[in-house]
Amino acid sequence: MQQINRVLKILLIIVSASLYYGCAVNPVTGDREVVFISVEGEKQLGAENAKQVEERMGLVDDPKLVSYIQSIGQRLAKYSPYQEVTYQFEIVDIQEPNAFALPGGYVYVSRGLLVLVNSEDELAGVIGHEIGHVAARHSVQRLTRAAPIGLVAGITSAAVGIVSSSLANAVSGTGSLLNSAILAPYSREQENDADAIGQLLAVKSGWQPDGITHFLHTLDRETVRQGQEEGLAFLATHPSTPKRVKATETRAIELNAKASTTPKTDVIAKDHKAFLDKLNGLIVGADAKQGVFIEQKFLHPVMDIALDFPPGWETTNQSQYVAAVTKQQDALLILQLQGDGDDTEQAASEFLNKANLTNQSVNQLTISGLPASQTQVNSYKQKSTVTWIAFNQQIFRLTAINKNSAANYGPVISRSISSFHPLTAKGKAEVKQQRLRIIPAESGESVSALLKRAGSDWDEESCTIANNLQSGASLEKGQLIKVVITEPFE
Repeated sequence: MQQINRVLKILLIIVSASLYYGCAVNPVTGDREVVFISVEGEKQLGAENAKQVEERMGLVDDPKLVSYIQSIGQRLAKYSPYQEVTYQFEIVDIQEPNAFALPGGYVYVSRGLLVLVNSEDELAGVIGHEIGHVAARHSVQRLTRAAPIGLVAGITSAAVGIVSSSLANAVSGTGSLLNSAILAPYSREQENDADAIGQLLAVKSGWQPDGITHFLHTLDRETVRQGQEEGLAFLATHPSTPKRVKATETRAIELNAKASTTPKTDVIAKDHKAFLDKLNGLIVGADAKQGVFIEQKFLHPVMDIALDFPPGWETTNQSQYVAAVTKQQDALLILQLQGDGDDTEQAASEFLNKANLTNQSVNQLTISGLPASQTQVNSYKQKSTVTWIAFNQQIFRLTAINKNSAANYGPVISRSISSFHPLTAKGKAEVKQQRLRIIPAESGESVSALLKRAGSDWDEESCTIANNLQSGASLEKGQLIKVVITEPFE
């Protein structure tokens, strides 16, 4: 009986919520649908997750390139059937090819995706597709199906999506990035709808509607090259890529036929060279400004610090921390920037107070001539060492966690902590950065010959895919080819 009453109460909440919000009219289809998130709630949800994207993933700081992306996005958004939100466009600082949208009009493309685009039409197709998801309120529909009770009760994405209870997570700041329901794969119907909306927006804005078709083909080739069974993020959808390519190709022909009498709008980049010039110098792969690993040695050329992580440990460089973990995952070492300042004793006290560890004794020491503080936090079957080091008016925190008391990790952890030091000029010279460069071909030159002449790090397959060329292609004189070149960090 209690179970029945509970179910009845839940149903009553759902019915009440649907009556409160009403049957909203979908701005794309015109159909009436029940959603449990108002437009204001959608905006708030988007703003919350947009902040997390910026903090956890990072945004590309290239004013000219970002302005170019925003110009394309705003022209497309002007024709969106959903004008209740303010559309915003950014380049997310990740090396994987990706594009996604958040509720409330936040649209992102990754710098890894920009490496693969070969025309403004393709870029407009991708951005238009993501606007299509926002316009059709696909995230809102998905959230309504995924967690109606939580959303009706006013649970925010921060409460639903970020859970961090262990000591390791507490000291490292790790945890899931976004509400998983927001960035989960879309349905077959939703992806097809977004393609259709994006292609229509492209035509209205002056771009060719087959841009998305060409890009999907390139991205499919890149997926095969990387051997990813589930596809890259932008392809991780229910419609198989060949079917999606064919559908967008057919739709583009129909749209062009209907738009044949419509006056054409000038594109932003006047020709292919002007488009490629926008991408020239784009960072490829890991961003050296965030620090680099050379084997186990971590070098940060902006913060001017260096640290040797334990030999054989698996390393990772994230936007908020750098870490290494044993292969058995029973010990880890995390490096973070705690904040500004030069008083390590005060930094230790603030951290321990926040962690409710006020009875900890803190020792003062020096590391590489720098002032430091250190404490031991021991619990059942776990030993943790937290070290604060002051350098250049900033406090760095090193947290070592040993979950295996039988393993003798102490000496290697101590050596790593003691290796923290200011980055030398010689060390800084070791830091390199891969960038996208545009190289004109010589008459009859092969891709492999051009790559060798340019000193590129790309193999022939990577280059042909990124430039939408066929294997063994013979290049024309002056043909502009994207390549990746390793250069000194500046």
